[in-house]
Amino acid sequence: MADNPLQPYLEYLALERGMSPRTVEAYERDVRGFLTTAVAFGVLESPPDRSQWAKLDGQRGIIRGHLAVLRRENRRLTTLDRQLAGIRSFYRYLESTGQVTAVPANLTLGRGGRERRLPRDLNIEMAARLLEMPDTETERGRRDRALLEMIYGLGLRLAEVVGLDLGDLDFDGGRVKVLGKGNKERILPLAGCADQALRVYLEQRLEPVVWRDLIDGIIRGDDRTRPVFEGRPGRRIARRTVQSRVARYATELAGMAGVSPHTLRHSFATHLLDGGAGIRVVQELLGHRHLATTQIYTHLSRGKLRDGFTAAHPRAKRKNKD
Repeated sequence: MADNPLQPYLEYLALERGMSPRTVEAYERDVRGFLTTAVAFGVLESPPDRSQWAKLDGQRGIIRGHLAVLRRENRRLTTLDRQLAGIRSFYRYLESTGQVTAVPANLTLGRGGRERRLPRDLNIEMAARLLEMPDTETERGRRDRALLEMIYGLGLRLAEVVGLDLGDLDFDGGRVKVLGKGNKERILPLAGCADQALRVYLEQRLEPVVWRDLIDGIIRGDDRTRPVFEGRPGRRIARRTVQSRVARYATELAGMAGVSPHTLRHSFATHLLDGGAGIRVVQELLGHRHLATTQIYTHLSRGKLRDGFTAAHPRAKRKNKD
């Protein structure tokens, strides 16, 4: 197998930055694209290797040229933003290893800054109806109901709900441990409909002794690493399976297309804000590193804010003209 010149950088992302395998893969693709542009511009020789990284020092023009190529391909601003983040990360690595003197600063996308697409959400009534779609008289239906309740009830990412192990559950304490992006753990409350649906599903699926140990909080050994949600018996459910089940229920409910597990996570955040939860609380529950990521959901609640302002502020209502 040929040596991967980016391997040290990828190990830096995984070990020092704590990035997930999928994020590492995405950054590798982005940096490879940038290196291809650097070769096309004559800054690097083909094939690029580690001995040439010093030639990238101060090459702001190559970065701008690479982004310009992507713009001509009509790439979305979110894609350009991610590409720029990957390139900056690569330069940070090169700076830390002494191969370049500085990370290029003050680089912008040049088209109005970063694009923020408003996430799609379901209203409360539609979300409730969607969660009630699975047939809980069947094992698959009980599993699907618990899946939907956990995603919507806790605001879980797809990878987070798929990655849950039995040892992450604490029914007695009413909480669940979630492993989020960057291997960052957070503890979320497990209560209400999500708790009930999960109990119904697991009590029917698990062996009686394992179920009792789980409820008593004394589950141990290999049982701790058993997946909460299974596809085939003994095998962790696949991400694609969760996506297809959510999409199927949405289609059967109202012919809705494009509904995904992330739609339920978006709805969780929006409904919390509409219900009066503080944005910092929502940030912690979602596991967002930066508040700006959470603030996108405030745009979805502007109608409620406008109504509240109109009803409460003494100068908000237009006076009638006699």
